[in-house]
Amino acid sequence: MRRADEKGLTLIELLLAITITGIIASAGTALLWTCLEVQGQGEDRSQVYQEGLMAMERMTAGISKTTIVLVPNGHSPTRNILAFSRLVNSDGDFYFGDPLFPRVDEDPHDYFSFGSYGIKGVDEDGDGTLDEGSFKDEDEDGFYNEEPLDGLDNDGDGAVDEEVQPDYDINGVPGISHMDDDGDGLVDEAPHKPEDDDEDGLVNEEEILFTVYSYDSSAKTLTEIQSHSTNGIYAPAPRVVLSDHVTSFEAFFEAPERIRITMTLVGEDGESVTFCEYVHPRNAFQKTGKRVR
Repeated sequence: MRRADEKGLTLIELLLAITITGIIASAGTALLWTCLEVQGQGEDRSQVYQEGLMAMERMTAGISKTTIVLVPNGHSPTRNILAFSRLVNSDGDFYFGDPLFPRVDEDPHDYFSFGSYGIKGVDEDGDGTLDEGSFKDEDEDGFYNEEPLDGLDNDGDGAVDEEVQPDYDINGVPGISHMDDDGDGLVDEAPHKPEDDDEDGLVNEEEILFTVYSYDSSAKTLTEIQSHSTNGIYAPAPRVVLSDHVTSFEAFFEAPERIRITMTLVGEDGESVTFCEYVHPRNAFQKTGKRVR
């Protein structure tokens, strides 16, 4: 029993206070861990979403500006790879001598890249075999010099501009008929070189390099590769893994107007996010008089 003038807690009161404090601390700790777990899940989901959004933006932006979509291009309905020209001014020349207007993909060889067969290391036609056929057979379908460059499926095989001829528009004159393509004041000069499509006096002057998006289902990775002139997608071609959370990736060609890209990513918490977008290749419109944005 405590006297009236004594201060402090009795043993029972002290034990009771410690017990209550322990209960509050335990509840607070559990709440803190729950909050941290929820925060971690939110950050993980946000990271997965950002990875997918960035990859989709890079692919769709590239396709909307490209001159040539090599894969997919009608040979296999659905592909797990995407490849299009990346607008490299390989020979360093410019329209009207203005560095703001580089000539891109203006006069390639009969075969796009020096590495042969389209892109070395890529199965363009989806038949399971790499780099078969002729150097000039860019889509590996057994034919070459199949079409003029006009944004149309001229040979009716479901693919657009897949094997352009040396004289792109098959008009028998350099470049576009009755147009001063190189801005030198002369029209359709050098008629003996109809394959000189930019009218600069040179032919077969530029190779076409590609951006390739390759999906590895076993590693759940989507990798962006900048094709090498002779080695294709093999080293030393620069590459970067855009995401290691990808559980599915499909590129579907709907000739000739658009390509559908579908991709699913799954985070560490098992939650998934799916992206699906249609994109219109530039080459489907630029040669048909339609407005290109």
